[in-house]
Amino acid sequence: MSGIERRVVDALADTSSEVPEGLFAPGAVTWHSFDEVEAPTVPDTFATLRAIRGQVPDFTMTEVRTGEGFAQYVVTGTLPGGQTLRAPAALAIHVSDGLVTRIEEYVDTGQLTPLFALLG
Repeated sequence: MSGIERRVVDALADTSSEVPEGLFAPGAVTWHSFDEVEAPTVPDTFATLRAIRGQVPDFTMTEVRTGEGFAQYVVTGTLPGGQTLRAPAALAIHVSDGLVTRIEEYVDTGQLTPLFALLG
């Protein structure tokens, strides 16, 4: 999976551009540990990230490490009241025939409570 994990993180971190061609399989899904919901990666995951950036413009992923089938990072940003958001997270990235078929996101919801409150 040479570099596909980093390409996934880069795509999720840059929602200002189009979803990269040839990265996600048709029907790819993203699952979240905090709500156990599975949703289409394209367009749902990207729409959610754009909504987050509407509230937290400097929302980003830092301290990125990737390896075979995973990415580890820290979500950071400045909330509207000036509070700093920081939440370590990890992705399990499943690939078939060179395309991402499933992303599983693991993050502590306690650290995201202020963000969830913004999004309603």
